[in-house]
Amino acid sequence: MQPHAQFGFDDLRRILVERVGIADDHIGNDPSQAFDDIGLDSLAFIELRTVLEEDYGIKVRDEDVEHMYTLGDAIDYVNERLAAQEPAK
Repeated sequence: MQPHAQFGFDDLRRILVERVGIADDHIGNDPSQAFDDIGLDSLAFIELRTVLEEDYGIKVRDEDVEHMYTLGDAIDYVNERLAAQEPAK
């Protein structure tokens, strides 16, 4: 696990294309784009979840997944979880 200051749209796009197997041309540039719109089925979402947990060292809780509909939702969630892991200064 590497420290990550900020998780962004490009990070999510890279994971979706390189690790989950979503075609790059299915992913627009709009964070409000729904996962359903890019063809992310339940198995692919499990793969995304696994990559986020392994690569970013966060726990993606089941109850949180139920509220993750868009690319932006996922980006915000990862950043919130990363910020929660940072030691207090």
